[in-house]
Amino acid sequence: MNTKNPRDYGLPGVGDPIGPPEVSTAPVPGGKCPNCGCLTMFNVKVRVKNARLVGGEGTAIYVGCAACPYASPAVAVAGR
Repeated sequence: MNTKNPRDYGLPGVGDPIGPPEVSTAPVPGGKCPNCGCLTMFNVKVRVKNARLVGGEGTAIYVGCAACPYASPAVAVAGR
């Protein structure tokens, strides 16, 4: 986690980020932020290091808000 950025990328317990997150180009249909009420939510993925994943690395996927630091809990999968 970048300590200069309070956003944790929804990653507690999922792994340590490897590089920057990637945001999908299309908003999540029907998404609404539970924190600020923004109607624009995006799917986000980021490579993570996690010893529990096959090969020690994988991709974490979560939903993030366009207007505030909200991030849903992430799900990590092994591979690319």
